[in-house]
Amino acid sequence: MLTFLSFNVAAQDDFKPKFGVVDRADVEMAAFPGDSSAAAVYLYDFGEVTYRYDDIRGLVMVMESWIRIKILKESALDRASVAITTYEGSGPENQELMDDIQGFTYNMENGQLVRTAMDRKSIKREKATGKYYTYKFNLANARKGSVIEYSYRRTTPLTVRDKPSPWTFQASVPSKWSEFRITIPFFLEYKTTMSGYLPLYISEQEPTDVHVGSSRLNGRGIAYRFVVKDAPAFVNEPFITTESDYLSKVNFELSVIQVPGEISKHFSNTWDDVEKTLNEANWFGVELRKSSFLKAKRDEIMLTAKTPEEKMELAYRHLQSHMKWDGSSYLGSRDGVRKAYENKAGNATEVNLILTSLLRELDLNADPVILSTRSNGRFLKEIPLLESCNYVISHVEVAGKEYFLDATQPYAKLGLLPEHTLNGYGRLIPKKGSGRFLDIKPLDAQTKLEMVNANILPEDGSIKGNYSISFAGYEALRWRDKYVKEADDIYHEVLKKRSPEWKISNIAVKNKNEDLKGAVNVACDFELEDENASPDLFYFNPILAGRWESNPLKSKERIYPLDFTSGMSESFIGNYKLPAGYVLEEMPKAEIVSLPEKAGKFVYQVRQSGDMIQVSSVIVLSKTNFHAEEYHDVKEFFERVVQKHAQPLVIKKKAN
Repeated sequence: MLTFLSFNVAAQDDFKPKFGVVDRADVEMAAFPGDSSAAAVYLYDFGEVTYRYDDIRGLVMVMESWIRIKILKESALDRASVAITTYEGSGPENQELMDDIQGFTYNMENGQLVRTAMDRKSIKREKATGKYYTYKFNLANARKGSVIEYSYRRTTPLTVRDKPSPWTFQASVPSKWSEFRITIPFFLEYKTTMSGYLPLYISEQEPTDVHVGSSRLNGRGIAYRFVVKDAPAFVNEPFITTESDYLSKVNFELSVIQVPGEISKHFSNTWDDVEKTLNEANWFGVELRKSSFLKAKRDEIMLTAKTPEEKMELAYRHLQSHMKWDGSSYLGSRDGVRKAYENKAGNATEVNLILTSLLRELDLNADPVILSTRSNGRFLKEIPLLESCNYVISHVEVAGKEYFLDATQPYAKLGLLPEHTLNGYGRLIPKKGSGRFLDIKPLDAQTKLEMVNANILPEDGSIKGNYSISFAGYEALRWRDKYVKEADDIYHEVLKKRSPEWKISNIAVKNKNEDLKGAVNVACDFELEDENASPDLFYFNPILAGRWESNPLKSKERIYPLDFTSGMSESFIGNYKLPAGYVLEEMPKAEIVSLPEKAGKFVYQVRQSGDMIQVSSVIVLSKTNFHAEEYHDVKEFFERVVQKHAQPLVIKKKAN
């Protein structure tokens, strides 16, 4: 979270353009100096929110928007076609208004700067879905090299939305100047938070007179101004959660409305408020207490289980097999947990509320945990908002040990949470008393072990042997999710496509899903031929499988942290037998690379004993999150892996 910082900006460093007037240099620009690959650049992105009172609509929020964009490549021409969605409920007090739409396109023609006004007849209002409508318009004469700009005013009653939409200072293309202003009258209080990784160039606030249009509402207020200058394009880099967690933006949450002469309305929540709301909600807490339909299954488990651990496992296994997750993430039950149980399908909340209820029926200390999935955005402990959570798992405490359970995954072992839930924190919602924050950390890693046992045959220019791979932890869960229900030949084809230069036969898969605690094991025979090999000199890369051929971290610099979801362990062992009369020309040097604080380690080694050569590569990441300042260390770590994995071995014939 960024704090609000005030910068002393000299007048010449401020930027206050005029609508309808552009700099010739912007129109003549052929490429953006800050990013030569950019298809477009925001020259100016401006938004301002004010409040006024309307006799018909009551208190409304007015948003003035002004966007100016330079089109640098034809791929960005779609930015000249604009669509803005509004809400139009029943009655004027529930309708958003869109007006004052205007725009221009600027081009260089025969050395002259030519301005083309948008034809107002091009503005179309179309029904979208439900009570939503879309305003569409096109900027005329837009082409590669054009500068386009448009502005509009949106008026929103507070009955439709009581807070401004988040203002995002970053986009998929660079932005030279992004500015947001808001003047908040004295009778409204908002929680204002900044997030992202770009500094504010300007952050100002000052008291001001506010004329809303009603004598009892006119008075003092505070005017805010936020500016980010020269924002780079947001690039969806590897190892992040979701885009919204990294974009620099300002957010608002209404906390108090205190209109003179009326009772104050407080919207500010605490986590205790959130827990109370959930426990009393018909779609959550009330459903959690509807467990009579589980008594038969409870009695069945009680007859079988001898320990609390066995009760927990049998309950978990039952829900895993009985219920099918419909793939949706929604904080609540739609049609009731009993109906979901009878239909053998439901959303994640329904599946895990039923699991929690069954565990409680078995006299276990179980409670639901609410969280935000990785695609939904970061869970912020500082902001107690029910709307920011979209998923539920179950928490169980047995003999002083805590377990996280999620029965939506039919092929997950007990305690292995799906990767989409590994997003930092969750909030325990207990039956009684206050809840608490819980670290949602992976207990397993992404684990693979690959082995090759083969004969080197220089005379034939080939390598023949057998190959095996073992998937454990999250690698096993991924494999099972993809292939358990598929015919065997589906994965056989995948294996063959992964190594197209191999001739593969005798493929065998063991423990597809018989023992979810164990690894999935795949084995096959293979033959690899090299048409360029000679009997005297045989080159081959000993990392025949699991080779890192490129570095996943491409950017020179990175301002965002790295998030690997879970730890990683990738191992390769190759045992190669040399034929009589051949030797290894040169023994490669061993490589050991360690990240600071034991965060990761790479070990590469080649050994020879008689006619046997053993090559081993072990890559371990024990840390799942890295700060941006650690990016270069991790990038170099991966680069060393790629370099070593590319190193061939040379087998030569002994001289007579």
